[in-house]
Amino acid sequence: MHVLPVTGLGEIRAGDDLAALLGEALAPLDPRGGDVLCLSTKVVSKALGLRVSPQERDRAIADVAVRTVARRLHTRVVTSVVQIPSGPVMAAAGVDSSNAPDGPLLLPEDPDACARELREALVASLGVELGVLLTDTSSRVWRVGVGDISLGAAGVASLQDLRGGTDADGRPLTVTVRNLADELAAAADLVKGKSSGVPAALVRGVPGAVAMDVPARDLSRTGPDDWFRRPSLESVWVALGLTPEQEPIARMSPEPVAERVDRALSVAALPRPDQEPSTASVRALPADGEPSRVVVTAADSSHAALIHAATHAERIRTALQAESLGLPLPQIDVEISVPDPDQETS
Repeated sequence: MHVLPVTGLGEIRAGDDLAALLGEALAPLDPRGGDVLCLSTKVVSKALGLRVSPQERDRAIADVAVRTVARRLHTRVVTSVVQIPSGPVMAAAGVDSSNAPDGPLLLPEDPDACARELREALVASLGVELGVLLTDTSSRVWRVGVGDISLGAAGVASLQDLRGGTDADGRPLTVTVRNLADELAAAADLVKGKSSGVPAALVRGVPGAVAMDVPARDLSRTGPDDWFRRPSLESVWVALGLTPEQEPIARMSPEPVAERVDRALSVAALPRPDQEPSTASVRALPADGEPSRVVVTAADSSHAALIHAATHAERIRTALQAESLGLPLPQIDVEISVPDPDQETS
């Protein structure tokens, strides 16, 4: 297998004929049938003029998001992890300011269509059946660091179904479907990147790479197939009835115990839509500088007040358990205090 850098493209501007420029840059590499061109999606965004001003960045991310998965605070910057229209879940909706001196770049709404248009033009001009992948850098859940993945694909066997075959020991393969598109994108990134000024690479010699045409949209596990639609903390907030506007923003870095307890108490105190606020009062009692006991006091001894207090206490226990999912909190007792009826009437 060979991974060949595509050089000589230069800086792409809005309105440039990207297919013509790519054709010229590819010619010295003698493109062959079965080659796969891996091109940074950012280059397509530049050619399409998909720029916004730095002041419009946050609004652009909110506008393009199909749904918000999570938000995290890093120093003073809030990073939103969202699903974009083409399917993938990405930090900041893939809006990127690196190598974009004229302003942050948005991703194309339909990267598969862009890849298909480029491929048709390149096949016509070069006279060879090659595949096209539009790639972008992304981090993955449970993995440190970033790598390139495929956002758009045309003429590429993006998924290779190996089920029905056997492994080296003759055991049947029953679940293995290879994500070839992401593997090609990662391989291409070894010779291109943000600092090298090489936005594209030609991958040659991968058997079956262009045997099928599977769009990159099929690579996203979303909708009913998404096992992890929201992180654990946000999932509990949804279960407690918080609206997206009510959800707080946790920090990326580890947070002190007192800060997490305060957030749990605030979450528990937020009323559900169309419900009256709790009449109970809440006190967090510290020990050794950290909360060790939470007392929920009913407004009075009536049945309604006791129900309010008990409901509020359970919401606090649930919110505290949510805060303990990532990093356990110390033991915090949640107690219900009932006023003395004699003192109420005295």
